[in-house]
Amino acid sequence: MEAGEDHHDNCPALPEINLIIIGSKAEFKRSAANTILGQEDCKVREEIVKNEMKQRTVQNRSVSLVMTPGWWRSFTLTESAKSLKMEIVHSLKLCPAPHAFLLVINLHKPFTDMHLNSVLEHMEILGEQIWNHTIVLLMYNKEQRHADNTLLIERAGKELDILIKKCGNRAHVFNYTDSKGIHVEKLFHEIENLVAEHDGQCFKIDSKLFEDMEEKRRTVRKQAKEREVEVKTKRQTLKERLTDKSFPELRIILMGGNVVGKTSVVNTILKIKQEKNMAKKCVMRNGEVEKRKVILINTPGWWPYASVKETSEPVKKEIMSSVTMCPPGPHAVLLVLRSSVAFTEAHRRSVKEHMELLGGNVWKYCIVVFSRGDWMGTPTIEEHIESEGEDLQWLINKCGNRYHVFNYMEQDDGKQVRELMEKVEMMARLNTDLLKPVEGGKEESDSGWGSDKSDMLERGSFGLDPPEMHEDYVKKWLEDYAKKWHENMEIVTDYRSSSDLSEDVSGDVTQNQDH
Repeated sequence: MEAGEDHHDNCPALPEINLIIIGSKAEFKRSAANTILGQEDCKVREEIVKNEMKQRTVQNRSVSLVMTPGWWRSFTLTESAKSLKMEIVHSLKLCPAPHAFLLVINLHKPFTDMHLNSVLEHMEILGEQIWNHTIVLLMYNKEQRHADNTLLIERAGKELDILIKKCGNRAHVFNYTDSKGIHVEKLFHEIENLVAEHDGQCFKIDSKLFEDMEEKRRTVRKQAKEREVEVKTKRQTLKERLTDKSFPELRIILMGGNVVGKTSVVNTILKIKQEKNMAKKCVMRNGEVEKRKVILINTPGWWPYASVKETSEPVKKEIMSSVTMCPPGPHAVLLVLRSSVAFTEAHRRSVKEHMELLGGNVWKYCIVVFSRGDWMGTPTIEEHIESEGEDLQWLINKCGNRYHVFNYMEQDDGKQVRELMEKVEMMARLNTDLLKPVEGGKEESDSGWGSDKSDMLERGSFGLDPPEMHEDYVKKWLEDYAKKWHENMEIVTDYRSSSDLSEDVSGDVTQNQDH
């Protein structure tokens, strides 16, 4: 019997249906919700970054539906931002007794072993019992309207078959362009059949898991508000005090790992379209912001987790030479991070080692810039910082609590760029000198707006040599990593048309193949 058609005709219709839609990014979760509710949504191409609830009467049933934020479809659970895990659990606050979880899978994309493992890990945030209450919602468009359901599933591969079996063979092939409600009626029968199997019992999460996560969520929000107030107060104090110096020109270096969005930051600041940097070279661009000349130097990236010993000598030399490319020296270093991914201990060690190629005192010139704020799973950047924990907090504190976020979907007429330039100028006024090239040893210094409170943590965390890895292992890891990031950037590009989303991918992936 075809998936999605195995239901009992005598199952009673539910007067109320509570649903949670879950799945990775760009899997058409919004489209599924719109089709189920019979609604048109102008935000259909927008990614879901926090839980959204919708309610409507459909086919004589009162339907409550919560859409959860997604994970990058190739990511492990440890690679996903911690705020995502909290938000998925929090969906049960909005929908405490769901009759079913609808796990959305896009049939237009390959579903491999890597994708299967990602789904298994992220779903089981809610506990292993979730599989007893899950229906796999296989999405396809009108071009495949007459395709055989069984054939569509078989074509997707054995990994999808494993997932469907994990869900008790509950799968519904769903044409999300259906306007007649036929697929929705069949889906409702599937849900009612599932509820009947459980004698009317809804999904219940482990109460301790739920309360622990909710308490953590409340703590994060409280700490985020405190950080936000502290930073705003400090900035206001400095603005009032540091008014005696202006800069006709600002010289800025951009640092960061591969595929973090450095080129997008350059493009946003200068309002240009820069081609990907295919070489292992620094790229200098200049322009004007608010009638002031701005020089930006985009440096080659490094692989996340890699120690500085694993980065090739040409790349390290190029990074170090960036300081001499804008005489008499740069006013600031922008360390670019992606806001939608986890920042781990391994990331922290890698960032610290590579940043200090510019000297131990580089931190007093540093501002952390989070790219792709529109894909961030928290209302504020402060909540992202607090939810990620001590590794990211160490970095932010090391940079004197200086950070900025770029939301590329926000139409702000240059407000985000103006605010960043204001932060750069304020830091430059405070420093009174410029970053100098490293000669001989490394200099040590405090970090500008605030002292580093984590010296003991730093010494304990970064005094380790990188693990020894065989050449074949490193090569395989690089290949898997490049494939993963290429795929995720391809998803974003396919999901909605926007400028320069896939920046740095081709260049950065090829830069360090000789590690």
